[in-house]
Amino acid sequence: MNDICKECNKILETDEVAIYRRLVQRGATEYLCIDCLSKHFKCSRDLIIERIIHFREIGCTLFCK
Repeated sequence: MNDICKECNKILETDEVAIYRRLVQRGATEYLCIDCLSKHFKCSRDLIIERIIHFREIGCTLFCK
């Protein structure tokens, strides 16, 4: 079963689930897409994407390579 954004119902990519778990709650079972997460944190979408790239580069196991 695919995870969906709890705000807009978009089907989520694995990195969207991973960044939510990394930034909000590791044990979460409901998630926000990048767009809704950026609204939640009042930051740009690009900043969320930069964080995904950063966490992937440092080897965070939540993110796929």
